[in-house]
Amino acid sequence: MIVCLWPHSLITLNIMGKDVKSKLLGTEVTDRASAALSKAQRKNTLMGLSRAQLRDALAPMQQQLDAVLPKHLTGERMMQIIVNAIDRKPDIKECELSSVIGAIMQGSILGFKPVDSLGQVYFVPYNDRKTGKKYLQMQIGYKGYIDLARRSGQIKMLYAHVVREGDHFKYEFGLEEKLEHIPGDNPDGEITHVYAVAHYKDGGYNFIVLTRNQIEKLRTRNPTQGAVPSQAWKTDYDKMAMAKAIKQLSTFMPLSDEMQSAVASDEGIVNLTEDTVSLDQDIFYPDVEPQEAVVDMTQLNFDENDETNI
Repeated sequence: MIVCLWPHSLITLNIMGKDVKSKLLGTEVTDRASAALSKAQRKNTLMGLSRAQLRDALAPMQQQLDAVLPKHLTGERMMQIIVNAIDRKPDIKECELSSVIGAIMQGSILGFKPVDSLGQVYFVPYNDRKTGKKYLQMQIGYKGYIDLARRSGQIKMLYAHVVREGDHFKYEFGLEEKLEHIPGDNPDGEITHVYAVAHYKDGGYNFIVLTRNQIEKLRTRNPTQGAVPSQAWKTDYDKMAMAKAIKQLSTFMPLSDEMQSAVASDEGIVNLTEDTVSLDQDIFYPDVEPQEAVVDMTQLNFDENDETNI
């Protein structure tokens, strides 16, 4: 018997600081969801489900999405994007359903569309070596961090760059901080540093510089990364390093509550179940084995006057 994750009752979840009230779900919606889940090739997953069955299985999420999404997105539209994203990636269907729901809710609360080319958020499946199960992890992309920082209303410009061997690079901390970077003639040189800069509307600014050694320590802090870079770190090391620099710089930036929650939960797995009370309490970092994923990342740069960054 398949136990549906969608209870026929009024529940309130506190998700990353937001109270999400769920109205009484109709039996027709939950019955369709249960019927669709019963056809999955493996219990508590979406494995083997068609696009139509995915829609039915996830349909009860729509009203929760309506409750947490920003005004420019609707639950119906987000559901279409989510179903398309999952249908194109069979490995996501193999993940534990509770982690899929948790990742979707995390990204939706932040107003991120699960489309790799947008660079806001990535849903990455991982194998847990201890349980033998797959879980879905939400990873915030550099565009996601930029978008969250922009919502604070205090940032004028935010950008990051890598420094390579042969570049002229000089920086100073103290009472008169300075940062000077003149790229050399070798765009494929080894990366030595990465830095991120935030300019504020009041005229102030902050910057942070990470050495290659510091980048590596941050990369390998994620249990999915070993001595040799894998996944996006293997194909887009420079852009992933820039994202790490922005994340580290966020410590010094004026952050909204949602960005503070996002930074805290990034690269974690939310195991959302019927008994979950708070997503913040259900984030864990398993002993995992990464699955290959293709990440489409464009140039990292944000200016408040550039509409293409919205």
